[in-house]
Amino acid sequence: MSDHGLTHCGLECRDLDRSIAFYARYGDFEVVHRRPRVAWISDRTRPFALVLVEVDLVRPVGPFAHLGFACGTRAEFDRLIEIARVEGVLREGPHEGDGPAGTWAFLDDPDANTFELSVGQSVGVAVAAETPVDGTLRRTIIGVMGSGDDEHRELAEPLGEAIARTGHDLLTGGGGGTMTAVSRGFTRIPSRAGRCLAILRGDAAGVPLPGYPNPFVETPIFTHLPAGGVEHDSRNHLNILSSDVVVALPGGFGTGSEIELAIRYDKPVIAHSFWADRFPTVPHWAEVGGVMEFVNARRPTFDARRDV
Repeated sequence: MSDHGLTHCGLECRDLDRSIAFYARYGDFEVVHRRPRVAWISDRTRPFALVLVEVDLVRPVGPFAHLGFACGTRAEFDRLIEIARVEGVLREGPHEGDGPAGTWAFLDDPDANTFELSVGQSVGVAVAAETPVDGTLRRTIIGVMGSGDDEHRELAEPLGEAIARTGHDLLTGGGGGTMTAVSRGFTRIPSRAGRCLAILRGDAAGVPLPGYPNPFVETPIFTHLPAGGVEHDSRNHLNILSSDVVVALPGGFGTGSEIELAIRYDKPVIAHSFWADRFPTVPHWAEVGGVMEFVNARRPTFDARRDV
């Protein structure tokens, strides 16, 4: 297989082993090829390598020009920043931000090359925002189910923000409670690629029930299905069947029925620890970072495929 597109970045260094250790510690890089005075290292998240070349006189990349690395969770970012501070390689930051730059900090590698650590950046969103001329991108749909009464804002809003930053679509039932809160968090992220979808409960004439849709729904899908359980006239079947990955927040009867349907339809599902006793065999989460790790590991592979 031949390469195509951007493949690597080259950096000069004085000591290969010292530089390899630095990038292993702060970016989880590993050596994929080595020969005298040259090492190719990769974090294996994509076919891209950092090529380290041992020289006698280094011309550092910086002070602003840099290699950017995104942490998977805020906890991981904070942990690495503290290590960098202790080891004296933290040059600038961290700087908090809500835009596409996220939260970031500059580190000095052993040769003063600038290495950026970040969390919450939106490079994937920016890339996915442009539709290819020869087709459209099928984005992953993350279905979030939860209480229609209690918002659980401390859980739901950060979850919505995290889903938005991935470039995925959000799907809810379009009502109040957690459905409103997660949609609020999702839609507050600027320049996102994904849409806020909702499958609404309605009466026999297709008129939405009171409270549907909430004001943050961007694409409402109207139904004539009033029920909220597992019965045949429940729109919960559509919620689950339309989701590529299902995330359950704390909730009541309706949310429990949606977890049951996710199991029935063999959908990847992760439930808040609130559900641990009722659904002990379902993966559980307490922090948003755990949800996103689950989503990224189980989302379908069509995100990068063009459907024509």
